[in-house]
Amino acid sequence: MSIVRIQGSRMASPPEDFEEFENDSHGAEMLPVKGRESATERRLRLLKQLGFVIAASMSQFSLGSNTSWPSPALSDIAVNNSTWLGTDITLTAAQKDMTGSLVSLGCLLGAWCVGAVGTRLGRRLCLQFTAIPLLVGSIALSLSTNVYVMLGARLLQGFGSGSSSAAGTLYVVEVADTSVRGAMTTVCTLAIVLGGLFVVGVGCVLHWYHLALVCAIPPIILLIGTFFLPKSPALLLVRGKRLEAVRTLRRLRGPYANLQSEIQMLEMKNSSQTTDWKKILNRRTAKRLAVVVMLFAFQHFCGNYVFIVHTARILEKVGAPWDPDMGTVLVTAVRLAGTMVSIFLVDRMGRRSCLVASHAIASASLVMLGTYVYLAEGAPDENTSFSSLGWVPLLCVVTAVFGIFLGAHPVPYCLAAEYFPTSIRSQTFSICYSAAMLFSFLVLQVYSPMQDALTHPGLYWFYSASSCLAVAFTLIFVEETKGKNYEEIQIFTPSACVCPKVCVAARKLLSELMF
Repeated sequence: MSIVRIQGSRMASPPEDFEEFENDSHGAEMLPVKGRESATERRLRLLKQLGFVIAASMSQFSLGSNTSWPSPALSDIAVNNSTWLGTDITLTAAQKDMTGSLVSLGCLLGAWCVGAVGTRLGRRLCLQFTAIPLLVGSIALSLSTNVYVMLGARLLQGFGSGSSSAAGTLYVVEVADTSVRGAMTTVCTLAIVLGGLFVVGVGCVLHWYHLALVCAIPPIILLIGTFFLPKSPALLLVRGKRLEAVRTLRRLRGPYANLQSEIQMLEMKNSSQTTDWKKILNRRTAKRLAVVVMLFAFQHFCGNYVFIVHTARILEKVGAPWDPDMGTVLVTAVRLAGTMVSIFLVDRMGRRSCLVASHAIASASLVMLGTYVYLAEGAPDENTSFSSLGWVPLLCVVTAVFGIFLGAHPVPYCLAAEYFPTSIRSQTFSICYSAAMLFSFLVLQVYSPMQDALTHPGLYWFYSASSCLAVAFTLIFVEETKGKNYEEIQIFTPSACVCPKVCVAARKLLSELMF
């Protein structure tokens, strides 16, 4: 007997694939239920998904905590450079830069590790294993007695942060409903911001070594939370565990969902018999990898991670009126606000619109910041007018950071997971994430040299120019994925561009040059 159900406004027949389960003891739970999912049922189901996402996002919380640690820690070391064990520690300008950049280098190594073993081990097991270097690194950092132990611990923290956050993001993309996938992925960015806010807030009252030990709390919560997570249904299908994948999807999508289309789509996009690396070297995949890598380049060269890691140093340099540590708390809170707004916009406006608006706001703010710093540095000593305008650079920094976290920060991570099939997603995401961490390492490591070479205002103008280029690049190359399944994501629609003919011509020209 054919069972007919309603999903939204559409009628759907039961999936034929479920006939093979009718004689199975679990067959009844595989069949869709008649009726419509009520608004209350949908909210409860999505809240359950959100719970899984939050548990996995503790990996990003750890990344945010470890990334933001240098801002309050270096301020504390400048005042009190003693260690927990009573020795003294002194850092040069280059070593201060390395406290931030080594985390990015470690993230690069961690991302490659997940790319190599992520599909074999599974997302959940990866998250469990990666909690170990996060714990060890935090404890080693708190007990460090010299700069070399400190930098080694930061590298280990970076390895754990990179591997866990990569696995966590992949997991979130694979369990979330298509309609809320963008918002759920942005929760990962929210976790990064909350981790930074947590460390910056606690850092106002704790010494740097106590703060390092506090960074061991998130991985402990992550390790415990992973035991309550369902396995990734997409990865189960890749491994041939179809029945288990169906059960997991039913748990995630609810009793009214038509699982046949989702299962067929997942099987179709992972059905290629070619090896993983041959799939990656496919022309279309390579182009998309290039696009995402460029988005990560713009994300970092607009000053994103510099503002995260060196907030206190920047605010002190531009002459902000507040205490640098309090200013850091404000800027981190603004990052949180930008991420919250992004969660609501990314599935409404779309990924491309968020990217364009984000980089446009950041570019305008950074031009103003550079201009203010240029005029203030060139003003004669007797000119006191700038002393009453200390709020201007603070407002510029706050606006730039808010703009970056509207889209420039979260959207590349979302697209890095959405653009590619499950069978190669670990590898492609690792490539994109590794590129991001490489850019982060370079930007943080050359922060002081670039400031010397370009001058202080020139550095901000450089960041502004990067965001300006990002707007043009997004309009030409970035494909919208909002609300689309895999088949729809494979087709680029020029009509979605602001200037379709210009976009098509530019894509064709640059594609020939690049490939």
